Amino acid sequence: MAARLLLACHAGPGVGLGHLTRCLVAARALRRSLGASVQLLVQGEPLARDDLAAFPHRFLPADADLGAALDAHCQAEAIDVLLLDLQPQRVPPGLAQHLRDWRAAGRRIVAIDGLLAWRPLLDLIFLPAYRFEPPAGLADGAPILFGWDCLLLDPLPATPPRPPGRNVLALTGGSDATGLGRHWPAALDAALPADARLHWVTGPFSAAPALPAAPRLAAVVEHHAPAGLGPLMAAADFAVTVFGVSCFELLQRGVPTVVFSPYGRKDDAELAGIAALDIALVACDEHDATRQLAALMQDPARAAALSRNARRQLHTPGGERLARALQDLLP
Repeated sequence: MAARLLLACHAGPGVGLGHLTRCLVAARALRRSLGASVQLLVQGEPLARDDLAAFPHRFLPADADLGAALDAHCQAEAIDVLLLDLQPQRVPPGLAQHLRDWRAAGRRIVAIDGLLAWRPLLDLIFLPAYRFEPPAGLADGAPILFGWDCLLLDPLPATPPRPPGRNVLALTGGSDATGLGRHWPAALDAALPADARLHWVTGPFSAAPALPAAPRLAAVVEHHAPAGLGPLMAAADFAVTVFGVSCFELLQRGVPTVVFSPYGRKDDAELAGIAALDIALVACDEHDATRQLAALMQDPARAAALSRNARRQLHTPGGERLARALQDLLP
């Protein structure tokens, strides 16, 4: 009988789509590699996605008791493995006792990208990150997996090379938490080469951007809450993005990319690693990113080198690594 898996995550305003995107990559890999029965429980505002519709799923209101909902779901669906990709500030109260109860019932518990403080009560911590520095006082417990082969990215189909173009993809995250849409489109319109076509993605939880009414660029196109970013990434010749899951999806495709974090210093170490490998240009803020992107678009040799380096570094999708690790946990 196929193992029954439940992935639980947060999504919505203030959280964005990163946790859900990762869970869907994992869900596809686990169903494909293990033949598992996979379900999702998403705490946050409902949204429609074709890739989510491919799995049994339900949304839980943001103010609901996530721990109790997971209890009920695990019992009703006879779940064997529970995978948790939770926003750190929204971990349910009493999680430790829930973890003890789930493990006592014979369920395996996997944390994706977090829950380090609960390590003794977990069976596996899977970090979709290429680096990890253990925090002081980290307790013993579940093994921790991380590395370039742990990034949760879908395998890409083989595609023939296409002639270079001037399509620029701008990504600010599912909720544009720092309000870049209020001023950044105008800055990009003023600074990029005039023949560029700017494709601005407005996330499902983002405020409407202030797009230029009479753009200087060849085109400024808004894509409001697209069902998936794959087609836009496949058509992009350049990209500028906030740091997150989408950054690695762009690099996997070899899109010459400028990346920055608008969230203070928390991503500095990861961005330094990206810069050291020369797989993307790292900027300090959106203004620096605009300047670097404009220069990159005038330097085809540099863009080609970034593309080659990125493809070489991200050739192994992490979903298969997760599937192998989970196989070792199953009876």
